[in-house]
Amino acid sequence: MSKSNARFKKLDNDSKVMGIGSLFRGLDRKGWAINVDFTGKQSQSMQFSNIPVLARKRVLNPTQQLKPAGLPIDFVINNAQDWGIAKASDCPAYHAHHHGGDGNQMCFVATVNTKRVFIPQLEFARVLFYHDPFLARLSLQHDALAEDFMLGLREDGQPLIVVREGAEYPVSYFNRDDNRRFLSWVLLDSAARASFESISMQLVKGQFQKGSYLHWHYQFTPPPLTDVKLGARGWEDRDSGSFFVWEITQLDNLPSDVEGEIDFYHPAYDRRVGGKPTRGDSKQGESSDEFELDDDELSDSDKATLTLISKQVSVSFQNPHITNRIAKKTKAVNNIVGDGDKEVLDKELSPNEKEESGNLPGGAWNNLDDQTDDVHLYLGKFQSFLNMVAVLESSHGCQVLNLSLEKLPRVGDGKKHWLADTQNPRCLAIVELLHGNREFILLEVDTSDGAAKLSTMLLKSPHGWVGINKQVILHGIMKKSLGWPNDFFRDQLGDGSYKGIPHSKSKHSGVVAPEVIDPWALRIASWIKRSV
Repeated sequence: MSKSNARFKKLDNDSKVMGIGSLFRGLDRKGWAINVDFTGKQSQSMQFSNIPVLARKRVLNPTQQLKPAGLPIDFVINNAQDWGIAKASDCPAYHAHHHGGDGNQMCFVATVNTKRVFIPQLEFARVLFYHDPFLARLSLQHDALAEDFMLGLREDGQPLIVVREGAEYPVSYFNRDDNRRFLSWVLLDSAARASFESISMQLVKGQFQKGSYLHWHYQFTPPPLTDVKLGARGWEDRDSGSFFVWEITQLDNLPSDVEGEIDFYHPAYDRRVGGKPTRGDSKQGESSDEFELDDDELSDSDKATLTLISKQVSVSFQNPHITNRIAKKTKAVNNIVGDGDKEVLDKELSPNEKEESGNLPGGAWNNLDDQTDDVHLYLGKFQSFLNMVAVLESSHGCQVLNLSLEKLPRVGDGKKHWLADTQNPRCLAIVELLHGNREFILLEVDTSDGAAKLSTMLLKSPHGWVGINKQVILHGIMKKSLGWPNDFFRDQLGDGSYKGIPHSKSKHSGVVAPEVIDPWALRIASWIKRSV
């Protein structure tokens, strides 16, 4: 379960971030914090776990909707490793809105036409890597990826990512395909991993001691990111031809050398078969609509973690790949509700790491908005259906005019928009057919996980009708918990203009045997011919 109205207990309402300074930690502590300047010349130390929501000019604890601050800028990156390096105070545009003590923070300097664009390095890392607090904390630990994740190969040679026992990255985060894809990119893409690991190396090299504290001005080496489109907001000084970035809002067309299907295995999957909870993050969190984040407390390793959705960063991959959540052992169960037991949370949450000594349930930021055009990757789930459509063409005089896929949306707190086995998106296939001079539509929902017994829907509809009403149909399917919105079809198309055609019985739930493909096609063709 996720919430979006998290309020920091230590901050006033409408606290605007004016400056983001250095990282620091006490010599007797393992966790890093960061200095943040707010309006009213107030400064606060915030745990680094909160970096997914910390951007200049962003308002925390907002009491109203606000327009985005600053001027927009976007450009295509040639090679980020060719960018210059300077301090924020070296940028004339920085001084125009300088209200915080962060002038010594390191920036990348990109030349866009004749303009010099100063990009704070921590802000660039925030949108590149820090979509959740777990990767943020791991980035500051030497060799943390190798300690938490083991890379192997499946029998067919495809990569397998095994989450080691005791890894901090929670089970619940593997239930989102966008989280898995992003994590697999960091782990398997050579340029992304080298960049991520440069963070801890720069920390070791650049940290310095003052009294009983270690300090560090954030720096890292970016991937080349050639042809990536960067969108941001900030401020321009036209006289000097400089632009200072406050917040990056999108990174589109991220390159990736990860291909095919990547399987994730977590040891807790075995323990959670049948809906039995494990410690910590296998539980679902439920809370009231009003709660506070106590940034000074650790979270309890035996309590649930609530996903906190903040203002999101739009990212997309140039060459997307599929990820699957798998388990080594499975056994039949009557019913699995969610991913564990539900736990009612207190009003207060902690956004920090879990410890045995922690007292509060956890609250974990997630700012990732994956806009990758990837729906074509899931076409293979419909192979039996596509084989049947091919028979309609070859044996029954049908012509395919168009084939498209749509991801089913989440409605309410339901989870059937995901496939229960892999936790990948559940899709709807839409096939536009021509028989004689009449158009028909075939609709097929992916139920390969056995979540429902849903017939193939055949519609006799005017040209373009499904395209116009697509969103209504998608939401109708989900509102009926994977059922056809027959009332809508009847109201819009009339009686006799729609027909649910059942699949043939199969020994395996969600699977259509090859020998029943022809009879399946024949039943559809028979209805079409009667309707012409």
